[in-house]
Amino acid sequence: MINSKLSKIFTLSFIFSFALILGVMAQQQMPPQQQQQVNDNFTDEEYEKFVKINKEIIPLQEEMQSKMMETIEETGLDVNRFNELAQAQQAGNIKEVSQDPDEIAKFNEAGQKVVEMNQEIGQAYQEKMAENDMDQQKFQEMMMAYQQSEKVRTKIDSMMDDEN
Repeated sequence: MINSKLSKIFTLSFIFSFALILGVMAQQQMPPQQQQQVNDNFTDEEYEKFVKINKEIIPLQEEMQSKMMETIEETGLDVNRFNELAQAQQAGNIKEVSQDPDEIAKFNEAGQKVVEMNQEIGQAYQEKMAENDMDQQKFQEMMMAYQQSEKVRTKIDSMMDDEN
């Protein structure tokens, strides 16, 4: 089902770095009080554009996700362990999660490759946003709303299913 693919893609994107980069950019642009509020009021046209962009990107994202997992495993790390280390690094406490310099070196090597792959995906998203006349801020807002608002998630999932 395409909506479960969308949820999985968004989840993996957040675990990997593309969405982390978007989140940092969005946090820098918003005052702290606004970060807690999620806009869930979008026009039908905005929903349609968002769904179209994601439907066009999902195949690339799935392919890249597979390559990312292979890359991580090639360094000798388990994908789940990589995710634990990535979350710890984001929180600023990677040394608390791993004292092994070899493991951290493997994580850094895999992480650099994952970031490069995510840049490719980010570029594809940028191109699709431009093609569909949607600005990056609106797309980010909708992505965050998809993750945090049941109303938005239900509407987008329904639209993803309807277009199959």
